[in-house]
Amino acid sequence: MASLISDRPVDISRPLKVIYIGAGVSGIIAAIEFLKSVPSLELVIYEKNPEVGGTWYENRYPGCACDIPSHGYQLSYESWTDWSQFYAGSSEILQYWKLVADKYDIQKYIRFQHKCTEARWDEVECRWTVKLLRTDLKEHQTVEDTADVLITGTGLLNEWRWPFIPGLEDFKGSLLHTANWDESFDPTDKRVAVIGAGSSGIQVVPALVDKVKAMDHYVRGKTWISPQLSEDVLRQNTTAGMSNFDYAPEQKAAWKQDPEAYLAYRKSLEARLQGMYEVTKRGNPRHEHARRTYEANMRERLKMRPDLLENLLPQFPPLCKRLTPGPGYLEALTAEHVTVIPGTVVKVDETSVITDDAVRRPVDAIICATGFETAPGSGFPIYGEDRINLRTKQAYRPKTYLGLCTNNFPNFFQSLGPNSFQGAGSLLIVIEHLHKYMAKILRKMAYGNIRTIQPKQKQVENFTRYCEQYFKSTVYLDNCKSWYKISEPGTKPEDKRRERVTALWPGSSLHAVKVLQEVRWEDFDMETVDENEFGWFGNGGTIADFEASGNTEALTWYLDTPQFVHEPVRKTPSTAIIEREMVRNEPVEEGQLYQETNGCSQDQDAEQDHPITTPMIQDDETEVAAQDKGVNGKNIPDESQPAIDSRLAGKETSSQTPVVSIMCSGNNEPSCNNFLQQRTDNGIRSV
Repeated sequence: MASLISDRPVDISRPLKVIYIGAGVSGIIAAIEFLKSVPSLELVIYEKNPEVGGTWYENRYPGCACDIPSHGYQLSYESWTDWSQFYAGSSEILQYWKLVADKYDIQKYIRFQHKCTEARWDEVECRWTVKLLRTDLKEHQTVEDTADVLITGTGLLNEWRWPFIPGLEDFKGSLLHTANWDESFDPTDKRVAVIGAGSSGIQVVPALVDKVKAMDHYVRGKTWISPQLSEDVLRQNTTAGMSNFDYAPEQKAAWKQDPEAYLAYRKSLEARLQGMYEVTKRGNPRHEHARRTYEANMRERLKMRPDLLENLLPQFPPLCKRLTPGPGYLEALTAEHVTVIPGTVVKVDETSVITDDAVRRPVDAIICATGFETAPGSGFPIYGEDRINLRTKQAYRPKTYLGLCTNNFPNFFQSLGPNSFQGAGSLLIVIEHLHKYMAKILRKMAYGNIRTIQPKQKQVENFTRYCEQYFKSTVYLDNCKSWYKISEPGTKPEDKRRERVTALWPGSSLHAVKVLQEVRWEDFDMETVDENEFGWFGNGGTIADFEASGNTEALTWYLDTPQFVHEPVRKTPSTAIIEREMVRNEPVEEGQLYQETNGCSQDQDAEQDHPITTPMIQDDETEVAAQDKGVNGKNIPDESQPAIDSRLAGKETSSQTPVVSIMCSGNNEPSCNNFLQQRTDNGIRSV
């Protein structure tokens, strides 16, 4: 009979190595979250560039900036009061992420100038083998590394590409791409062609318009140019025509002295960002209002050149493709030395750009703002079980579980994989919680004696089908060309509505945060180390038991919050765990029965009229005895209790914090929910 005893204390992790590809925003967050969860983790981050930052290191073209307010583009737990402007440029955003990386000393885990070229799962050893090209050497060299877990954080917009235009390589003037900008290029008094009107084209045009002698802007597809996000705040701090403003030194100093005032400001911006969900739903009144607003905005900004609207104003609805505010863009198009050309570029020769109407336009420089390779099947090959290539599997109908992982690929996860990019809301909060979710899995592997983990095929199929059903009610499936969607080769224009939305999460970013708070272990297939399902139990001891020095603190940590008999009972914050996973703060005496309905404390007799959960608050051990009747008398799934236990074990709830389950039900449900929501606005933190 095989031994059930693992040769380690119960509170020490088994050796676990993770290879992470990419040291951009995702890689930085990964290092922070993974090492919080598993401090002994052997983490190696491979990055193709010589510095951290990812897209913010690579994109340096004139005008490159984030299109949401700077205070909304930062980690939830790492605020920076020193942003110089309301909308930050790329260099300052890069500075922020460098500051975060330095604070957490992340560079020591990174191997720079290592570009991943292949990854392969070894089914015998249950490990990933990764091939990398070292570009920091005079002669590039291929090296290999192995790990228990492989995670990619390269994102959707990683591989920039030249447009396929015959003769482009023959051009003798300056040839540039916005994703690979030559910072030595001087546009002053040059005749410039800008090909493309996506996000980068919309930013580079106004940045260069006052420097160039002439500009030809090639716009093949129409797009919505929206007002700037949080434009009401912008108007309060600027005069007419301004698209940004500087923060005064006094304001930044005041925020440092008053963190609560800063948090209120940050939340006000975040709330505007998170309030866009209904605009994505086809036929929703908010969407119709947004469409009217955006069209009026475009007409007003082009009133000097109304003829341009024919080439720019789309028939498809806003948000069908990525919405772009584009401050100064429409105004730049009205300049006398700017020509907007709606035709297709068919050829480039040594000196000129030629369109499908046979017109030849000489230029000194060509700027390709043509974006990235966005197909889910792009990227270096990743081979899972039975030599299945992930890129082939995800080419036309990507199948994943929560956009994070897929069957046949054990111990493999993706940041911003298929169907995980935000369509409405905050991208950063989604990336944060994707990595918190992965961190929980790594902790399970490290301390739970798990050797391999992968999602069940049934749940992969369920998530994939859910995505396909969900997007039918949204504007994303309308007839527009967007990197949100893919279709099989040869799809006819009239069949475009049958394209699949493969980039976006099927819901709001707040929905993603809620979904990713807990891991549904029943959705995964797991194998244990040495087939020992009880190996997590360790060898009967803890680290402290084996310390020869007899560390007093390690042996007695549970006495850190003493109370004395001669003292009155302390009042502590109660933790109300309700169905929507929120926590509020309110003094409750320990040992009392606590009931609440309609916002009022009730005595025990009230239960007959207002059926609710009746928990018994115990002592410092935070024991909970409750009969959970759930919502409308239905039983709560068993999985809800481990969710509570995991939070207590993770010390997110104080050892003196009694747990109270409150369920709103019956005729009182609307008012009860309203009450709890009001309490949410007063001192509640997310769990």
